[in-house]
Amino acid sequence: MDVTGKTKDNVKARLNLSEHCRRPELDLQESTNNTLLKPKASYSFTMEQKRKICEWVESLKMPNGYASNLGKRVDIERGILHGIKSHDCHVFMKQLLPIAFCGFPKNIWKPMEEISLFFKDLCSSTLRVENLVQMAKNIVVISNKLEKILPPGFFDVMEHLPIHLVHEALLGGPVQYRWMYIPF
Repeated sequence: MDVTGKTKDNVKARLNLSEHCRRPELDLQESTNNTLLKPKASYSFTMEQKRKICEWVESLKMPNGYASNLGKRVDIERGILHGIKSHDCHVFMKQLLPIAFCGFPKNIWKPMEEISLFFKDLCSSTLRVENLVQMAKNIVVISNKLEKILPPGFFDVMEHLPIHLVHEALLGGPVQYRWMYIPF
């Protein structure tokens, strides 16, 4: 959501992007007063879109014990979510991400929906080996789709982790017995 100090989309990342990737629409542009301008990426929200998402999150009512009151974690004026705990991030990623970002073009929304479905399937109470094998194949494709949309600066160790989570589930069984923020 392009939060100042939190985003990985900065001038250095854009310079690396123009050097190593073929995304001319994201290259830095010089303005008339010799300053560098970052063109908005297709996955970026306008301030109006950020406010709409924040208003939507503020209006959400979750079942008791399912997630905290996300409405208290919203700053509509600045268009940001703040202080969200790991379990709430997990709920947002599994349940709310596809709904929140449905306004994006299909080539951006579809991978978001697929990663959400991946985590929903991974966290189900019963896992079948054949489904996990298919999920292991799918997560590689999903990651590839995300790499085509998001800048390379976004991807670090944590974005690579889902590839290994399926193997972990094959070895250890359902994640609710191992992940601390999944309620039983």
